[in-house]
Amino acid sequence: MIKVRGGVLSKLIEYARKLESEGKYDEALSYFEMAMDEKGCPFDIRKDIGQVLNKKREFEEALSCFDLVLSMDDNHLESLFGRAISLMGLNRWVDAYNTFGRAIGVDGENANYWYYVSIIAKEYNNEHARKYFENFKKFDSAEFLKIRQQYKFGLIFNQRENELYRSKKTLNIDGFRRELKSYGLDDDYITMILRTVPYDELLEEMRYLKEFHREDIERNIIINEFLKLNIGENEIINMFELESIENLKKSIISMVGYDPFPKKDDKINVPLYRNYGLSKFIDEYSNDSYRRVWGVSGFNRFAEILKPMGRRNFTHRKLNYGQPDSSYYSNSMNNLKFANTHFNQAKKAIAEKNYQYAFGCLDIALKNCPSDYYNFYNIKFYYATLLSKFKATDNKVLAYAYYDEIESKMAYFKNKDIYILNKANLAYDLSFSYPKLISDSIRYYEDYLKIHPDDESVQYLLNSQYVYRLK
Repeated sequence: MIKVRGGVLSKLIEYARKLESEGKYDEALSYFEMAMDEKGCPFDIRKDIGQVLNKKREFEEALSCFDLVLSMDDNHLESLFGRAISLMGLNRWVDAYNTFGRAIGVDGENANYWYYVSIIAKEYNNEHARKYFENFKKFDSAEFLKIRQQYKFGLIFNQRENELYRSKKTLNIDGFRRELKSYGLDDDYITMILRTVPYDELLEEMRYLKEFHREDIERNIIINEFLKLNIGENEIINMFELESIENLKKSIISMVGYDPFPKKDDKINVPLYRNYGLSKFIDEYSNDSYRRVWGVSGFNRFAEILKPMGRRNFTHRKLNYGQPDSSYYSNSMNNLKFANTHFNQAKKAIAEKNYQYAFGCLDIALKNCPSDYYNFYNIKFYYATLLSKFKATDNKVLAYAYYDEIESKMAYFKNKDIYILNKANLAYDLSFSYPKLISDSIRYYEDYLKIHPDDESVQYLLNSQYVYRLK
């Protein structure tokens, strides 16, 4: 304990903040409350208490603290920020948005104000969400990040953040909604949970809700199927008070000779991320013995693998003797425009699943695109990827040859992981006909997992090749 001497107020506050930084929130609150009893205590000490309460997720109490400070100084920035965090934790996101707006009006260079405003705007489909997020990135720093890491919210919050960062991972919001709906919860309550409760706490909450719902079902079975409502409501209540539900269940099971009640299951079998494409396909056909699954290259992804760059930075062309340089570049530019036009048409056709037309456009683009231009490799990657999606082995063999040609420029790739996975999948499918490609698929899958170590689907494919090679 700190001894009460001169300067005790500053020591109490200093020690309370130290405890807070160590995550000892209850102890920190005790010292902040002691500081409040000292003469000369600053009026905004409740801001400190509110911050600790926010970290404890006691948002109602925290909100009262911030409101008290703001009643004395309506531009108190730390209290405006803390108040908005409390409101987010209480699922009052529109109010939080307005409070962050007040803070931005005082300090427009605080990255965290823009960060939370952009996420709320994204949730409500506000057209300015992207602009707000760009402001956040402009002002962000390690200090702002440290503050953000102290507060956690729900899956919807995390998904909106993913969308603003343009992350390819999609949280399984719909799956969690369906599961929570099965517990008899209404839509508004489900939205509140998914917005505000962090993932680890959400799983615990769902286990509790699932158990509570199971007990509710058991009560209904006892009342509706076995008591037949032939006794009064008060008598039913008295019966449940006198007899535990477990004893009533035992009596009914003994009477009817079987167990009519739902089995106890406290597992939450909802994947965190949405399953689609390759992941969904593998989940449907995989098993514990790591059986190989043919057809994975059908899920290969399209992407422009090379970023725009000038020819001088990309490669050097040797002119043929007697060919004027100006003439070469004049013809080259015309061909280039023609190739890019058809490449864009091919991408549009692929999006519309008009693959026959896409093939024709890609063929024209490849024939006209100068080989010393970066887009030549993007076009060839699209062509190879389109070929890889067809079942015919000849198409897949040709696609693999194109991927081999592209690989010489891998040092320049901006989407190296997509290239590696596509080629691994193609080698995997071809290994059913050409066993020597098993080694290639293993090598590429291992390279991909160095970039994405948590990809369970790719790990399954890799393990299936290991198991097959050992047979």
